[in-house]
Amino acid sequence: MNETGFRIKRPTAGKIKTQADIVFCIDATGSMDPCIEGVKEGIYTFVEGLQSAADVDYRLRLIAYRDRHDPSCGTAWHINDFTNSVEGFLADLDGIEAEGGGDASESTLDALYIAIQSDWRTTRTHKTIVLFTDADTHPHLHPSTYNLPDNGVNRVIQEFQTLRHVMLFMVLPDYPAYRQLEQSMNDADRKIVARFVPRNDERYTGLRAVEWEPLLKMLGQTVSRTSTAVDDD
Repeated sequence: MNETGFRIKRPTAGKIKTQADIVFCIDATGSMDPCIEGVKEGIYTFVEGLQSAADVDYRLRLIAYRDRHDPSCGTAWHINDFTNSVEGFLADLDGIEAEGGGDASESTLDALYIAIQSDWRTTRTHKTIVLFTDADTHPHLHPSTYNLPDNGVNRVIQEFQTLRHVMLFMVLPDYPAYRQLEQSMNDADRKIVARFVPRNDERYTGLRAVEWEPLLKMLGQTVSRTSTAVDDD
């Protein structure tokens, strides 16, 4: 039992041992406090789900992003290293205060690009990128992220194609760029779970209408199952 009082199930003897690296890209602009709190409350349920189909050796990484394209947004991003400690990941989350941004698009493509470049383990590791946002994305990467002409959503799509054993899990509004990401993953026979929420629906400001514990448990179970299918890199 951890210090929060939540009991984490230990892996059952005889389960396949697998590895999984999971990056959470969370929009940390002013409206997103409900999402950040929901992830905090559901993270142990997620970890419990991770052990449902395999004995998963996992690492977690947090990228809390804002609008890199807006010169007036002076709030820094939080780009953390991988940790195998749930408490360490929670400490990273506790350091995030939802602020900045507005009704405009955010630098979501930049967050995905940075996540793709993570320091993944190279041997028999399932890779998952989780994206939570309530806003559209700028159509191009910021020059500080990627300073070449091919800096749109197709650049991010091509970067995804460089990864083996990767899954993209998204909860976000139904905007064209996100649909394009979904279609590209399907076309490449890559694992994707996309939960689209209505655009301009106040119930989903900050994704506050999302039921976080069952969602995160389902995500953990999905990662656990797919991790068993990873072959040698």
